[in-house]
Amino acid sequence: MKILHINSYFQTSGLFKQLFDRQVKSGHEIDVYVPVSHQYPEDRLATNGDYTLVSRNHNHLDRWLFHYKHRKIHKDLLQHYDFQSYDLFHAHSLFSNGWLAWKLHKAYGIPYVVAVRNADVRTFFNRMPWLRSMGLNILKDAQHVVFISRNSYNEVFENYIPRSLQEPMKSKTSIIANGIDDFWHENVYSDKQPILHQPLKIVSTGKVFREKRFVALAEMVGKLNHILPAELHIIGPTWDKNTAEQLESFSHVIYHGSKSKEEMRDLYREMDIFALLSFPETFGLVYPEAMSQGLPVIYTKSEGFDSFFESYHVGVSVEKTDEIGFTEAVEFIVNHYPKTVQNALEGIKHFKWDEVSAKYETLYQSIKETR
Repeated sequence: MKILHINSYFQTSGLFKQLFDRQVKSGHEIDVYVPVSHQYPEDRLATNGDYTLVSRNHNHLDRWLFHYKHRKIHKDLLQHYDFQSYDLFHAHSLFSNGWLAWKLHKAYGIPYVVAVRNADVRTFFNRMPWLRSMGLNILKDAQHVVFISRNSYNEVFENYIPRSLQEPMKSKTSIIANGIDDFWHENVYSDKQPILHQPLKIVSTGKVFREKRFVALAEMVGKLNHILPAELHIIGPTWDKNTAEQLESFSHVIYHGSKSKEEMRDLYREMDIFALLSFPETFGLVYPEAMSQGLPVIYTKSEGFDSFFESYHVGVSVEKTDEIGFTEAVEFIVNHYPKTVQNALEGIKHFKWDEVSAKYETLYQSIKETR
């Protein structure tokens, strides 16, 4: 099949390359369109691959005016491809990417698959009610809808899909989580000894800026120190200097900066627990990556990863502002450490890109057969 992927998220996360490369290897002809603002820093682009077109076609401030921004992107998109030559469009978000696929579908009659991410729920459905009817139309006209997490699926169907549309919509909907890089499966720390450090070593990973809530996490670990001595180790590039400076003011925080996968693996193997209470969070692949190194995880309640395991299995889900809940989560993991380490190591088998790619292959073939 010839597939056009519309994926604005590819600018910040290289994880999609795992899927795209497998599709090329399977014999698909793909193109990946990545719209980027003129102001987006070049050194932060995660895109790569001969199939990728990164197009700077709008301004950062345009994001406050949905239709103004996306008309600019749509105008640019029309200049780059022969749309009649495609068998399928795959939009990697409901509103931003999905609107473009919807417009192309109406113009050329090509079917499209659309993904629903936590940002679609938290930002658009929740905060922009004037766009809800448009989002619903994109869902109705899609050949298939893919939710990245069970939480997003539940929230959208419970709050935004009319009862009369529930059954037909569910019949064309799947939940397909993303996988983690093969590196983590190839480097599973199966020999981890479930012995805790003194002080306890908690690690968190991500781009250092406000939405990741590292400062709030540092404050929680600070209060934990009144009960249980602990350090907070943070790995990731600085995207916001103010946040980084605030973190430097905590005596119990050790900031490691940006690290390679190999360096992250080695650091994880020196840690006891992984914690990240970011919001919003579509899925958070840093959790299973940490699990591959035998780390139980503390994750944000009601966000993407929360729907994949029962709480207290591979770790504990905590409300993003619940300081007492965070302390109780750490205490639970400490008291059940060998079992949660074992569960974490076993849990990563669900996040293999080969299996994710196979699910999309089955989905694509079913669409091809119905055309």
